[in-house]
Amino acid sequence: MQILEFGSLPSTQVYLAEQIRNKSLKSPICVWAHKQSAGIGSRGQAWESVDKALTFSFALNIDTHIPKQSLSLYFGYLFKQALHSLGHTEVWLKWPNDLYVGDAKVGGVMSQIYKDIVICGIGLNIHARAHASVALPPKEALHAFLESLQPPPTWADIFKAYKIDFERTNSGQFFKHESGLIPLSQATMRSDGGLEIAGQVYYSRR
Repeated sequence: MQILEFGSLPSTQVYLAEQIRNKSLKSPICVWAHKQSAGIGSRGQAWESVDKALTFSFALNIDTHIPKQSLSLYFGYLFKQALHSLGHTEVWLKWPNDLYVGDAKVGGVMSQIYKDIVICGIGLNIHARAHASVALPPKEALHAFLESLQPPPTWADIFKAYKIDFERTNSGQFFKHESGLIPLSQATMRSDGGLEIAGQVYYSRR
């Protein structure tokens, strides 16, 4: 996959989405910025900038076998696995799209769909004085992740692996929903990546 490298961008995902929509760039493509001044965080909030981070977005044609509501979970798990391959096995993926070390968030994944293309942005704190981070060479992590997409694993394989992780890590964890905090320990994971809790089904909106 071609990588477009920038010193700085307000948001790699916003930039890439605009370029895809106006047909200046075509899928598959990756945009990597060494600094990002207006990144997008969970629930549309701004991603707080840190001293050093890996921030990139990529566009791919959608694999119809991946549930659209679970694209962030799919790519988030692949990114976590890429970090594990580099020796950072302390990183885990909290449902549906947050990267953690212990109880501290170190990154996240955001996905959007334009026609038959998924545009996914990933951010990881690499050095932060006031936040948790994962010290690693950003270029190495980026290439390890992109290589994991050639070819991309099936949704069935990713779901099977993540379900094991989810059941191992959900104790004491909560999912922030508009109705309040929901304990993940009460959740059953559905085959489409959604969570079922007390008869209610929840999906990622990210």
